[in-house]
Amino acid sequence: MNEFEVIARISGRLGERPREVVVPIGDDCAVVRLGEKDWVIAADMLVYGHHFKKWASPEDVGYKAVAVNASDVAAMGALPRFVLASGGGREAETTLRCMEGVLEACEEFGIYPLGGDTTSADALTVDVSILGELEETPVLRSGARVGDVLAVTGELGASAAGFLALEDGRRSPERLVRKHLRPEPRVAAGRLAARLGVHAMIDLSDGLASDVRHICERSGVGCRLDIGSLPVSEDVREFVRSLGKDPEVLAATGGEDYELLISAPEHLVDALDTESDVPVTVIGEVVEEGVTFLRNGEYAEELSGWDHFRRS
Repeated sequence: MNEFEVIARISGRLGERPREVVVPIGDDCAVVRLGEKDWVIAADMLVYGHHFKKWASPEDVGYKAVAVNASDVAAMGALPRFVLASGGGREAETTLRCMEGVLEACEEFGIYPLGGDTTSADALTVDVSILGELEETPVLRSGARVGDVLAVTGELGASAAGFLALEDGRRSPERLVRKHLRPEPRVAAGRLAARLGVHAMIDLSDGLASDVRHICERSGVGCRLDIGSLPVSEDVREFVRSLGKDPEVLAATGGEDYELLISAPEHLVDALDTESDVPVTVIGEVVEEGVTFLRNGEYAEELSGWDHFRRS
């Protein structure tokens, strides 16, 4: 059973949706109406041995836990406002250091921490819940339409390359290691995309090859992606090739980019690229059915991303 089968089982056990719930389980965030305003709500957990190892400091873990939640909020086109953070480690000092990372991220992203819980635990674990404020209609995974182009913000593969370096006992290339330990949620780009009226959006946490399927499944469409057009920086290409790996395949499957994948008419993507503070790259198109990967026009291998219940 994989992560999404678990989620489907849970969803099937839910009762009738309360009227305050605008968007239930199944997107980057749920959406609830409180008074006259809509809010997005999400939660993410990081666990030692599964999401990180000894190469991550407790401060890095706390910081990343907030950043990945803010990325979910960005994917809905909302503004991160408040978090609840709970965590625990073997020593009280470790737990405190993790929470200091949480506070550092909150300061960086303009988020106010409301509280949480701390405890002793056999392995460092941190769980963050986030509330984000909506000013526009939320951008869902289910809005992609045939004829849309697919585009991504920023760059792909840098975080996965940083992970490979850390797993190899390295702290360099420093930029790539930082990309993995301290991701940058694309909040401004997500809010701009919502204002422009893009059709669908998701944050790239599990890897492009997996996350694009979530949009296709929720929207009832297919796609064609050219991995030869993925925005992969030269330092990523050089480092990944030095390890004997394929940079474009890594960029499509590695995960934890925390960039945004957007489905929209081409003119809206052009406007987003012009107005955004990060580059936006067209990487494919929405079609009626099937998920096809190409490399410079030639059919590429079947690709897949991260599964949270797969054992390494």
